This record gives sequence, C-alpha cells and structure tokens, in this order.
Amino acid sequence: MSSVSVNLNDLLVVRHIRAGHGDSLAVIDDTGSWTFRELDHAAGAVADILAAKGVGAGDRVALVLPDSRAWCATFLGATRIGAICAPLEPGGRHLDVTLQDLAAAITVAEPSADLPAGTRSMVVDVDELAGLPALPVGDVAPTTPAYMIFSSGSTGRPKGVVHAHKDLAASIDGYSVEVLGLVPADRCHSVAKLFASLGFGNGFFRPLGRGATIVLFAGRPTVRSVMRVVADHKVSVLTGVPTFWSQLATFLERHDQPRPLADVRVAVSSGDSLPATVLSRMIERTGVELLEGLGCSECSNIVLSTRPGHPMPGRLGTIVGGVEIALRDEEGREVADGAPGRLWIKSPSNTTGYWARPEETADVVHGEWIRMGDILRRDDGVYRHLGRVDDIFKVDARWVSPIEVEGALYEHPAVTAAAVVAYTDEAGLTRVGAAVTTNQPAGEELAADLRRHVAHRLAPYMAPSLVRFVEDLPRGATGKVDRGAIRAAFGAISSI
Repeated sequence: MSSVSVNLNDLLVVRHIRAGHGDSLAVIDDTGSWTFRELDHAAGAVADILAAKGVGAGDRVALVLPDSRAWCATFLGATRIGAICAPLEPGGRHLDVTLQDLAAAITVAEPSADLPAGTRSMVVDVDELAGLPALPVGDVAPTTPAYMIFSSGSTGRPKGVVHAHKDLAASIDGYSVEVLGLVPADRCHSVAKLFASLGFGNGFFRPLGRGATIVLFAGRPTVRSVMRVVADHKVSVLTGVPTFWSQLATFLERHDQPRPLADVRVAVSSGDSLPATVLSRMIERTGVELLEGLGCSECSNIVLSTRPGHPMPGRLGTIVGGVEIALRDEEGREVADGAPGRLWIKSPSNTTGYWARPEETADVVHGEWIRMGDILRRDDGVYRHLGRVDDIFKVDARWVSPIEVEGALYEHPAVTAAAVVAYTDEAGLTRVGAAVTTNQPAGEELAADLRRHVAHRLAPYMAPSLVRFVEDLPRGATGKVDRGAIRAAFGAISSI
C-alpha cells in the first residue's frame, strides 16, 4: 500500500473518498462527528492555517490537545504539508522538557493550556474549519519523517520515536486485518489516549486506515465513562491496558449489568502483561474474549498477538504476519526455545531512531532490526512476556520474572491488583517485593498467606519476602503500572 500512498493523509482518509466512501462516518467525539470528506477538508484547513503561519516541511508541530476531532484535524493537517507532528499529553508532568527538546515551530493547544512562557501556540476551532480554504495533500517521499510518539518518561526524560509516512501501512495491512478483522462497519474506541502508542494505533490510525469509525472521549477514562461511551456509540472494537480490564472485571462483579459490552466483538489488551485471571474473569462476566498483543512505539505495530477463538491465558500468542521476531542474548545470539531472550523486531514500520538522541538510537536500531528492552520466552512458536530488562532480577542466582509472580498473586482471591519489584534486604541481598491491593483486611496473616500461595504456585525463592498493602498502584499517564515509583517506595518501607 505504501507504493500507492505517499503522504499518510492518502492512506488514512483520501483513498476512502476516492473509493466512493467519502460520506461514511470517520470520527465521533464529545461534540459532534465528521465523515471522511469532512475530516479531509478539516485537515486541509488546518494545513492552510499552519502554512500561513510559516510552518513547512520538516518543522515540528506539537499537538497538545485532548482526544477530539480537533486532534485528528491537527495531526492530519500538519503531516499534510510535510511537517512532523508530535502528540503530547495535555498537562503531562514532562510537557515543559518535552517541548524544549522538540523545539516545535508551533504548538496546537486549548486556550486554557498551561504552556511554558514564550511558546508559540495556536487554537483550532472545529466549528470554523468548514468555512475555511483547504490545502491539498502534499507530495512527500515515503521515508519522509511524519510523526513522533513520545515515551511516557517513567524511566527518564521522554524520548520521541520518529516515524515516516510509510510506516502506518504495515500495521493497517497486517495486524488490523489478520487479528482485528477491521471493516468499515466497525466503531473503535481506545481507553488509552491518542498521545500514547496504543491509543494512536487502535484508537486512530488503524481504524481510519481500514475505513472504520473512531470514537473519541476527551475526559479521564473510568469504568463508568468507558461503558457509557461504548453503549452510546455501539463500539465494536474496544482497546485498553490490563489495568482497565481488571478494574472493569471488578466493577462487573460488584454491579450486575445486563449484557455489558453487548456490541463489542473484539476487545484488546496491550501496553502491559494481562494476568490470566483477568482474562477468565472478563470472559465470565461479559462473554467477550480479550486478545492480548505486544507492540511498541518503536515499530508502530503490534507484532505478537493471540487470535479470536484461541485464548492463551498468560501468553502473548504468535507472530503477526509481515514482521520477523528474534529472541537473543546480550551478545546478540539467538536463544533456544524455553530460554529467556531479549526481543528483536524486523518490521517495515521500524523507527529510524529517537529525536535528537543519537546514543540511544544506536542502542536500539541495528540495521533492519530494532532491539527492545522486553524479555520473552518462546515455546513451540508461542511467546510469553517475562518483563523488561530492568525489571527481571535474580534471587539466589535464579531468575525472577515479576510478571510471573504477579500472575500467581492475581490467582489469590484476596488480590485485586499486584506489582512486583526487586528490593535489597538488610543483609544486602536481592529479594522479591510485592505491592498489593486487596479486598480483605490487610495484615501479617494475609501477607504470609500470599507468600505461601506464590511459593506453592511457582517456587519458594519467587515468593515475596516483603509485602506492602496499598490502596492503589501508582500508574503513569497511559494507565501502566509505574514500577519505578514502586521500587522507590520499597526503599523506605518495612516488612509486613
């Protein structure tokens, strides 16, 4: 498809109009909707405004808006003229430093946005765009940089992952068809916001690329607000991080809901590992099977996934067509089945690197391959996620996967959420620590029961020596558990 479409506007919008589907619904937000034809005009109008302000090819446009039609028009408008669009979290804690790194020609934000002094900004009013002139789609080379997705910054200063116009095609032609089976009749909503890689993929470019409708919600996602959006707009493809699915399962266990998620035909969990118990609870309460997938902003793609009708509790599934996967040790040698290895990905959508980060780019980009920080294990072609390079640790010379320990903890009836990290005990030895939320009275008796449960389920050395009961786990902007914050907390607490 990339040989036909050059500018990503062609891939996501214009080709549907040329195919006679211009009047099909493209996007719904809190205040209205646009067809593909209306979305195309709005993007052209924003492009005209940007060009009039001196923004041109190669300039960075910071997109600091909540999920909305204005967000879509700005992203498409910027890329339409060859500028590089960078979606950022409105009000995010790293916004100031990220804007500094980005050195954007202009920042598109709401009038009330709190931006650093001196930021050149503009506002997009969706009600005015229909009456404005619109620029046509600009002709750019397929490898021209088009957008960058910034990391959450949970492990340091956020990094901008740079992608070209051609990079969207691989996932639209692959995962969107092979796994999701997206068709124009689908209505798709992502609990993860559009500035995050998961939201950008399943909440924006994959549905539009298949001619489906995206459903956007600007507010903070809660179980109740998401269920309302799903019901009001008859969402058929729903995507979220594991935390959301766990919260939804708990909510449905406490509140009887007739036919919850009645219109949802595909539900996706990604962004973190999905505990097997959450999968079974969701199926029991809703009848909807969760597909688990692993992707990354560095490849703008989902590369491993389970498939409809073939649940694999606790596993990531198999390779999605069009990509190659390798598991290698730290010397770059492929590991045998059953052995843990670092994830390497070869995809037509791989990044060329991080914005203004040459050393970090060299660590990740290796020719046609990218080397990720995820540690996986493969058994007969099926992959299991063990954690990140900086998450996995050894206890008594044996490897501990936090994800496996968390999975065991989730199987205990008292546990509603869990996160596992390494900590150093008084003797200077590495031990297993667990932060846990519970539906039962917390105390030493329950902590001891949790230790016994994990020891029996896995092995004694994997049982948490230190258990901390908390009201909620710290999470980043995308809903993923902030393990860095948990590790820091374990440095200043005593055992329960």
